[in-house]
Amino acid sequence: MEISWLRFMMVMKTTEPIARVRTRRHQILSLQPLLRAATPLVVGTLHDPLGLKFLTKAVTGPSLLKGVDLLEARLDSLPLDKLPVSWPLPVIATARHAGEGGAGNLSQLTRQALLEGALPWASALDIELRSAHHLAPLIAQAHQQEKTLILSHHDFEATPTLPMLKKLASKAAAHGADLFKVATTLRDRQDLQRLIDLQLSLTEIPVVAMGMGAAGRFSRIVLAGFGTPLCYGWLGSPQVPGQWPALELREILGEVLPA
Repeated sequence: MEISWLRFMMVMKTTEPIARVRTRRHQILSLQPLLRAATPLVVGTLHDPLGLKFLTKAVTGPSLLKGVDLLEARLDSLPLDKLPVSWPLPVIATARHAGEGGAGNLSQLTRQALLEGALPWASALDIELRSAHHLAPLIAQAHQQEKTLILSHHDFEATPTLPMLKKLASKAAAHGADLFKVATTLRDRQDLQRLIDLQLSLTEIPVVAMGMGAAGRFSRIVLAGFGTPLCYGWLGSPQVPGQWPALELREILGEVLPA
């Protein structure tokens, strides 16, 4: 990847601050006040016992999560009997489809049950766009309980064309999403440019775009500068190539993004 970090920094220092995306008034309200923040929210992803062990310490020492705004609980890979009784921050619950990086090759019914069980304590659900039709009853429950709904798409091979990315975002909106999250593998600078173009597009709902792979870390800072409302990092151990440690993200974003 030959995109120049110095060049990006110079652009960010010399241009006007980029307007952040805003949620629409009629959208689900659970995370809405947080999504109005002037800077991206940092999401700490929990997917293994090491992450839960850290979270247990953080419950009694909240300063350990300084700079983290939300948590993501990967119910497909976490030991369910170790989940906390109370969470120190709002939680996005997800049970990932095996075709998009999920652990355990869980059936649709199992994933649905896991997510239904999370409704009492989660502020948001993240469901793969590919599963939206089959999980429509769960989506209806999330709406009825005023949970934020994220519909997501993960591509571990490539980055789709810009028209295809826009089509996916429109499909997510049609299925009732409040946010469309897309994570793709970056092979060259054109791939990153497509994610930037998507992030700046006038989509029906806000987009959370991020890159994976060798250029993933760089892309997440760049896309934060171009308006993504959520920026994901790991707690415990890395999960996919290109993630930052969540505890470092806020400081990094504060240093490089326009005030």
